[in-house]
Amino acid sequence: MQQTIETTEFFLAAFLYSEGITLSGHFRDGKRSTFSFSGEGVNDLALSFYNETASTNVATFARSIRQLKSIMYGTTTIQPSNNYERNNTR
Repeated sequence: MQQTIETTEFFLAAFLYSEGITLSGHFRDGKRSTFSFSGEGVNDLALSFYNETASTNVATFARSIRQLKSIMYGTTTIQPSNNYERNNTR
């Protein structure tokens, strides 16, 4: 079942992105970025993040941080209609 989550929590966003969840939207309001993610199991992954039971590949997580910062501080605005996806190569 397709699930969607929005978050302003940067490290949660980086974790979801590193796990291959589709980044379906990003917008900035002043200094605050909001990320939208869509995919199966996104709620379970978010719960594991907050319960501190999540695990991921550190190199993939670091790459996700760099990519999300590029989106945040670049001129890129991702709206849900853009269907922004990336290849997850782990």
